[in-house]
Amino acid sequence: MPYEGQEKIPLALQRQIAGAPDQTMYLLLHVSETGAAQLAEIERAGYVVRQQTSIIPCYAVSGPGRGLQALAKKAWLVKVEEDSAVHTMQE
Repeated sequence: MPYEGQEKIPLALQRQIAGAPDQTMYLLLHVSETGAAQLAEIERAGYVVRQQTSIIPCYAVSGPGRGLQALAKKAWLVKVEEDSAVHTMQE
């Protein structure tokens, strides 16, 4: 069933959350603005903010997938992606 904000969450991540809503997930929340209000809402949804970046406004969070639907409805949340290791190409 569609819900407001679902377009901000990749389909594969939506399926992963649906299959295991209480599983701890490591996510990057790309936002249009950062501040105390956003931090409070993220924590209220059950997430722990592990890091915040300012060049690209983003929060690295961990917590259960079930809280993501509520956050996806927030206007300040631009998109969500899984937080994973980044590898560079070596020559």
